[in-house]
Amino acid sequence: MTTFLSSAALGWFLRRILDWGGWLGAALLAMINFYNALPPQLQVAIAKIVAGNWREITLGAVPGLVALVWSQIQSFRATVRPQVVIDGQQLPIKKMPHREATGIEELSRTALEKRGKTLFEKLLKLKLGRP
Repeated sequence: MTTFLSSAALGWFLRRILDWGGWLGAALLAMINFYNALPPQLQVAIAKIVAGNWREITLGAVPGLVALVWSQIQSFRATVRPQVVIDGQQLPIKKMPHREATGIEELSRTALEKRGKTLFEKLLKLKLGRP
């Protein structure tokens, strides 16, 4: 038992508990804050769904709940979609003409290659595929 308590595996496991615990705690607090910011009608609807009483939800709460879910889906999709901002307008790369999209991709790739090393790269001596 003492060899297990002094092993590197236990140390790794304890460090992971602290790391994952921090992430889980932050996510839990974010969910609680988000829930508390919702209108009372949506809070009641969500509480009923979580409790398994979804049949008791009033029809007045359904549109707000659907709008909430839809807005979160749209927010996620807008975050992960590759896009370019031109004159203050977001333009997805897939909707651009092929020649312009290729030009923008080349411009961003060239800018990434020409930039200097970041402080993080200098400290850790990372190459990231550049000479």
